[in-house]
Amino acid sequence: MSPSSPQSAADRTARPSRLHRRPPNHNHRSDSDPVGAAVRLISETAHDLKSPLAGIAATMEAIRDGSLGDVTPSQAEFLQAAMNQCQYIDTLVSELARAERLRSGSPRVRRVATKRSAIQEAVDLATRPVLSNHRIELLWGGTDANANDVMVDPNILSRLLINLIVNAQRASQEGSPILIRVEDNPARGVAVWSVIDRGRGMSPAKLKQLGRSGAIASDSGGEGLGLMIAQQMAALHFSSLTLRSRVGSGTDAVFETPLASPSAIATTFARYRSQLRGERSRPHSLRQWKEGQADSAQRELTDGQRIRIESLINRTSWNEVELHGGPTRPIRADRLSLVRVTADDECPMEMADRFDQALQYQLTTFELAYRTSRRSWVCAFDADDHSLPARMEQIDQLAQRSQPAMSLHWNTPAVVPIHERNLQCLLVDAMTTQSLSEAPGKIADMDSVRLGTPEISFSPVAAARLDEELRRLNHRMKSQSERLQQQSAAIRPQTRPS
Repeated sequence: MSPSSPQSAADRTARPSRLHRRPPNHNHRSDSDPVGAAVRLISETAHDLKSPLAGIAATMEAIRDGSLGDVTPSQAEFLQAAMNQCQYIDTLVSELARAERLRSGSPRVRRVATKRSAIQEAVDLATRPVLSNHRIELLWGGTDANANDVMVDPNILSRLLINLIVNAQRASQEGSPILIRVEDNPARGVAVWSVIDRGRGMSPAKLKQLGRSGAIASDSGGEGLGLMIAQQMAALHFSSLTLRSRVGSGTDAVFETPLASPSAIATTFARYRSQLRGERSRPHSLRQWKEGQADSAQRELTDGQRIRIESLINRTSWNEVELHGGPTRPIRADRLSLVRVTADDECPMEMADRFDQALQYQLTTFELAYRTSRRSWVCAFDADDHSLPARMEQIDQLAQRSQPAMSLHWNTPAVVPIHERNLQCLLVDAMTTQSLSEAPGKIADMDSVRLGTPEISFSPVAAARLDEELRRLNHRMKSQSERLQQQSAAIRPQTRPS
């Protein structure tokens, strides 16, 4: 199974009970919506495919292991390859099965600080069989080991890139490379991801159709469904999906992910929620990024290879469309609730980690939970002062059922209006200075490492230096103490005999 598969055993055991899943937002679903009906039908059909697919994989495994007779090494190799394909198909089926969950706004996402090189490895492994059959090389730029971490769900981000790569492969000729480029924009707190091909491109009419429906086009060969899922996956990282294309020249698919720092996450989330409130202007970063690319006809990649990208001098002949995250919208588009939740001091690290995963799985597309320390989280809920108590009670029940020994403490929540700059400042303040006070009587866990930084590890060299420094200071303090005693004795007045 691909490393990006959402169906790992750890995911299944850590997912919260069905009894505690938030009810779907029926205000945004309509039986007259043909796209929604199609997605629900595909999800149900995909779920029915899992059982026979598992049976096929189990049968091949039994044959490979010799349960039905001896097999040659070459036969075992072919059987293993077929089993790998079954696992890959299982991943795709699982993705289709959760398309309705993505569309309904309850995606089960867990954002963690992730290295780009890990994303590259997962995507390369999953796409290698498909691309090698068409002699298409997948090139990368900006994903070296020293690049800044990004705050993403690695499984979802990998699937997003795979969807875009498969669409690019379908539009490309055999032997034509595909480039994935990642560039940081520190001013906006994001990494800008681009999947670039030199395929047939899309006409203005097709782009307009995708922008209008964001869904299945009859002549798209399945691209519409993949793009619909892709734009929803981009929304889980607080971004839209921008397509820029010209017939005969190729297509750029561009989206953003937040960098793994408190300021960047707060900035990206505040901007995303502000846009959902009604501000639909194009993000400046994408325009600036594309204008920068227009001055260069070639791009240098990390491995020294070059890929020819047609100069964008005549920008008027390129057309673009910005796809947003689907029909769902926040329950409260103009406000949200900001609150801190803290576990008791007796909560072990392993229990806090399991609660962090369960908490993030409970969030909608429009909410955020940021772990500020080992046992403390800042949460931005899509709720007001009327609905927030029920939301907090839901999290309490989740903790009690999944971690019975865990006790949660909430500080006084604040319902804040959504204005990009104000919300950004409040989130940065809450994530960094912890001005939202801890629960009464609780002491902040200060011996923790900020997310996105390397863990503190034992170093024998540093320990030896520390021991030597302590010995030196001890000797110095002893010498100073003896000197003070001598000076004190010298200035003490001499007593004359009576």
